[in-house]
Amino acid sequence: MSLNSNRLDAFLAYLGVERNLSPMTIQSYQEDLRHFVSWLDENSIDLKDMTPEKLDEFLTITASKVRGVNDSFSNRGGNREGDRNGDRAEYAATSIARHFSSLRGFLKYMQNQGEYDFSTESMLATPRLGHYLPQYLTREEVDSVFESAANGKNPLRDTALFELMYSAGLRISETLNIKLAHLDLDNEWLTPIGKGNKQRLIPLGSKAKENLREWIERGRTLTHPTTDNIILNAHGKPMSRMGAWKIVQQHTLHLTKQVSPHTFRHSFATHCLEAGMDLRVLQELLGHADISTTQIYTHVDKEFIKQEHKSFHPREVAQRESRD
Repeated sequence: MSLNSNRLDAFLAYLGVERNLSPMTIQSYQEDLRHFVSWLDENSIDLKDMTPEKLDEFLTITASKVRGVNDSFSNRGGNREGDRNGDRAEYAATSIARHFSSLRGFLKYMQNQGEYDFSTESMLATPRLGHYLPQYLTREEVDSVFESAANGKNPLRDTALFELMYSAGLRISETLNIKLAHLDLDNEWLTPIGKGNKQRLIPLGSKAKENLREWIERGRTLTHPTTDNIILNAHGKPMSRMGAWKIVQQHTLHLTKQVSPHTFRHSFATHCLEAGMDLRVLQELLGHADISTTQIYTHVDKEFIKQEHKSFHPREVAQRESRD
């Protein structure tokens, strides 16, 4: 193992021990940074000797692999971030931004450890992603997904999965890690553990409560559970991310949009805002540390915004009342 790889291992250990990040988040950092470490080793560059010019070379290579955010794929089940064009991997712009963010954190840590001497933070400013808006489903499309799940091979489990992703707006990692102890059906509360091991409180609607109860009492027991996770595979074990992806793909084949598990979280946020939910409340429900993250969901229809303004702005209300 190279010295650069040892430095990466030290950084990953720091993320787990001192920053208390989840194993899944640490794995994402590892996947992002292994390309950088491999590039260093392939070019016989020790991190301590990497100049800003060399870093610029790596960043240029990485940024050149950006493909359009809204590129369409004929293969719905394809790996969006790992598709190959010859020997050149292509990444969505959002993935490039994540790579840059991971590298920025790694180099800052190395500077603090005395393993890297150059100031290169300005070079790692998050690249502009254009006016990217999260993909989301209409309410009719969401209804069609629930209908597909209800008529599928495992209707109780698949419906419960979609309830957690859409009705509660959970991340896929939170959905798959949610335990029975985190669910209070009688009082209609859910307490998932999100990023940074932070727990939050999410209310459950009556329909979500009904469907989750159906799965837990009628379907889940038939799998002979080996764990207290709510969402299980056919063998009673925690469902994998790949398993969840396959279920999502299965029940969205009839849609023209590219749909991932996270699409249902986007849809939850969008529909809540369209219905008039306060942005700060939505921030709490989504578990965002910074409200600027929540603001990406304010892409509601312009006509809807115009109608809301006419309905609630004092001047509009006064003018309407004067006419009556």
